[in-house]
Amino acid sequence: MKPLRLKIDFEIPKCQLQQKWPSFYTIGSCFAENQSSRLTRLGFSLNSNPFGIIYNPVSIEKILCRIVDDDKYTSHDFESVDGYFSLEHHGSFKYEMLDAAINESNSILTKTKERLKQTDICVITLGTSLVYQYDHKIVANCHRLPSQDFKQIQLTYQEIFNSLNSIIKYCKSLNNNIQLVFTVSPVRHLKSGIVKNQRSKALLISSIHDVIESLNHSNTTYFPAYEIFIDELRDYRFCEEDLSHPNKQAQDYIWERFCETYFSENTKTIISSVEKYTNYKNHRPIKLEPYQEKLDQMKKQLIKTYPFLHL
Repeated sequence: MKPLRLKIDFEIPKCQLQQKWPSFYTIGSCFAENQSSRLTRLGFSLNSNPFGIIYNPVSIEKILCRIVDDDKYTSHDFESVDGYFSLEHHGSFKYEMLDAAINESNSILTKTKERLKQTDICVITLGTSLVYQYDHKIVANCHRLPSQDFKQIQLTYQEIFNSLNSIIKYCKSLNNNIQLVFTVSPVRHLKSGIVKNQRSKALLISSIHDVIESLNHSNTTYFPAYEIFIDELRDYRFCEEDLSHPNKQAQDYIWERFCETYFSENTKTIISSVEKYTNYKNHRPIKLEPYQEKLDQMKKQLIKTYPFLHL
């Protein structure tokens, strides 16, 4: 009698990074934000979503194009409804004054450009290829403007392919040694319906593989976060209550697979040491003073042993 199989075997090709403790730049969907917070807790040098969560490849391409070309924001790039905001940015970016909106946005462009030049790994997480048009232009966020002002469209395979190719070229033009990791968010966009969501994700996955393989981009890989969640875990017990977002258990497992794929044994040993510190830091002690003393000692010892940590 064959043993009962409760999951499929899912082998991911190893692609270990040369750096012992790499710096990261992450851009993309809300899943990227979740993994970024983990990288920060572990003491990695990180810059994440400088203009907030961005779901689609065309909007990511636009931001990177501005960064590379030093295409500064002007008053024409901002809408004015109860404040000032750009449709290229997430809804959390809103300003009371136009000058503040322009100056802050351009400052972020400059800082991000310098950061990308020094980054070891750029993780690009794509959420959807279903996009919204406003005045015939694809936007990153609708900022709660009237829905009738927008038109939803499905990006074509060629549009996605071209955007991804541009994203890679922009990143490489700033830093030829940067390692790019593409991934597709496991979060399902059920508001548009299951069929549209699957089509959207399928086009993203197909385009990523083709742009990497057909154009022979070096130091560019695909990490199958979506496939791990949908096919390897494959159970609603790994979802939040909305049955769309991965819960903590799923996020932890996807992170483990990421570590297995990209990190050396040395890096994983350091991560294990930092996790002991972060776990202790999350305790709620009865006696604060001895707890704080031990916490300070642990931090001091970590930084002494691994001076590159950002704790």
